Amino acid sequence: MEKGLEKIFIGTDIEANYIAAMLNEESIQCFVRNNFESSLGAGWADGNPEQSTELLVYTEDAEKAKAVVDSYLNNE
Repeated sequence: MEKGLEKIFIGTDIEANYIAAMLNEESIQCFVRNNFESSLGAGWADGNPEQSTELLVYTEDAEKAKAVVDSYLNNE
């Protein structure tokens, strides 16, 4: 059965990778996708670097992951 992915955060590359480390500490597998860097590699710049990185988790882990993101954002 194929697992679905859910986007739980959009922001800077630094923030997304910091949150990804927090998720990994909670044993939540996540994926960081930097659309700005990908577009540069393809030869054009797409989007805003401040809102270019997406953090995705498996749908089954989304609620637990959102709690980690919310905790980070509330303590920022």
